[in-house]
Amino acid sequence: MGNQAHRPPQGLTPGRLILVKHGQPVIAPEIPRSQWALSAEGREAAVALAGRLAAFSPRALFASSEPKAYDTGQAMGQVLGLTVQRDADLHEHRADHNRFITTPGGIEALIEAALRNPDRLVMGEETGASARARFAGAMARVAASGEGTKVVVAHGRIITFWLSARLGFDPVPFWRRLGLGSAAVLTEDGSGFDILDP
Repeated sequence: MGNQAHRPPQGLTPGRLILVKHGQPVIAPEIPRSQWALSAEGREAAVALAGRLAAFSPRALFASSEPKAYDTGQAMGQVLGLTVQRDADLHEHRADHNRFITTPGGIEALIEAALRNPDRLVMGEETGASARARFAGAMARVAASGEGTKVVVAHGRIITFWLSARLGFDPVPFWRRLGLGSAAVLTEDGSGFDILDP
């Protein structure tokens, strides 16, 4: 999914914006997902992705405060020579109280329903619309941080809620395509994007 021909939204950050989904976490069903740590595999992928993103000369790096995302940012920052700026409002669509689902397609079906019905509380503790508004506040702070390319490390659902609303595309195929440790690199005018894998 690259070079998407979407209408340019208003209010995106000046310069290029790169949205990164955190790397592979250590799956620990006994603790809330928001507390999952980044795995060694996820760290390696973050380093590899940062090497690819260096060509865009990022000038700032932001991350969710969730460990798997913040640690992804830390690994990327070591490659890019940037200090991670933590913002709690970049965290994932809240769903810690949903039980850990292991049945094939179970969690995917819930997530797809949430993405297609952002005004309903389909899963978790906040609607998609509420999560998107909270994330938008963090993105406004990113936008106000200065010129140049910015990298934001966050989470699959929240990135999808926000970007699909901004650019007007079907959220589910995008969510499925944006894998762990991948990045949506927006065009400089904010009208489309390419997805880069580690």
